Amino acid sequence: MTNGLGSESPFILLSHLYRDAERLFSRRIGMSVSRLHVIHELMHAGELSQAELQQRLGMEGALLTRFVKQMESAGLITRRPDPKDNRYTLVTLAESGKAELNEIDRKGDEFQEQLLEGVSEEEHAALVQTLRRIQENLSRMER
Repeated sequence: MTNGLGSESPFILLSHLYRDAERLFSRRIGMSVSRLHVIHELMHAGELSQAELQQRLGMEGALLTRFVKQMESAGLITRRPDPKDNRYTLVTLAESGKAELNEIDRKGDEFQEQLLEGVSEEEHAALVQTLRRIQENLSRMER
């Protein structure tokens, strides 16, 4: 893919950077990023039906069910039948899940600090501005 900016494609570089950072961060926190998304969504949304959680995360139902059961066994989340309709299961973040998320946030701050080591304030500002522009372009392309 040529881009007029030299031989290195920013899209390919960004894809590899994301993949590598995600893999290393996942190892550091001892949890897959997919499971982290589940915890994060529950932290912000509160109690949700498993179906709603699946929709919000865009995750396959069987995969989410497996994650939820494993995370419940680990004490990170709780599940209960929906009292209004027992065909649905309600999922919420347990107190230990909140504590785990706080620890992950702390590790995330450390990870980001190490990741940006040697990057000047000007480079950081330019990077953030560029990434925001790319995000705007993606949003425009989705419409």
